[in-house]
Amino acid sequence: MRLRKAVLCAASPFGNCRKCHGWGFEMTTARKGRMKRGKDCRRCRATGKRIRVGRWLYNRWARIYRVGAE
Repeated sequence: MRLRKAVLCAASPFGNCRKCHGWGFEMTTARKGRMKRGKDCRRCRATGKRIRVGRWLYNRWARIYRVGAE
């Protein structure tokens, strides 16, 4: 299970934003009830993507390692 998650973070370091579900904006309803595009998502800055937790940890570890190796 852990190996699968590690491979997933290495192969695809970005996942869909949890707030906007990868759309980049939120959906609102018009006064008649139909769906329309709302404001841009602030969490992902309208990209629809987020960095995975495992990749974030790896990036942090690599940055600390590089600074310490200098």
